[in-house]
Amino acid sequence: MGSEETMLNQNPEAMNYEGLNDKQLWKLISADDRKAFGYSFNLYSKDLFRYGQKFTTARQVVEDVIQDVFLDLWNKRKTTSIDQSIKFYLFTAFRREIIRKLSRLRVQEPMDYFASGHMMEDSYLEGVIAQQGEIESNQKLYRAIRNLSERQREAVYLRYFANLTYKEISGMMGISVEALYNLIFKSIKVLKASMRERVQFQTK
Repeated sequence: MGSEETMLNQNPEAMNYEGLNDKQLWKLISADDRKAFGYSFNLYSKDLFRYGQKFTTARQVVEDVIQDVFLDLWNKRKTTSIDQSIKFYLFTAFRREIIRKLSRLRVQEPMDYFASGHMMEDSYLEGVIAQQGEIESNQKLYRAIRNLSERQREAVYLRYFANLTYKEISGMMGISVEALYNLIFKSIKVLKASMRERVQFQTK
């Protein structure tokens, strides 16, 4: 018996879900393992909530969509095929559903998610700062990000905070991988330029 099969055949009470990859985790969920499903909810729901705040400040709407997405996933666990990334599946389903729901409710707000400093996560900031050594402080970054378009902010969020691949993001946003590369490249250029302008202004 292989190590993967041995791991999946453990008693659920002794299962270490953190040691499973998404393919193994989904195998358990599709086999009616509610604890594995609960683990996936705890693992991804916070990221989905933060992503949802990009679309609207209506907290209850975001929470309802998250619940709907996970409920739908559980109900379709026998017929849904997830070979690699549960996270990608959830983000794609969530994006589609929240846009649909907001269009029905007409409560969509052009919320500048990234310009709200208290909503920025350290892990996201560290990722962007690691990519761009010229960024000197979090506060400067908040101001610089306001110069990005909504689409640029979404692409940067999905790449550097949600850690989705370029291929996954391009599929979600409906653009080619090459176009996504260009979009993020231009976003970084805007951030760099904004940071330089602010530094020059402050030193005059």
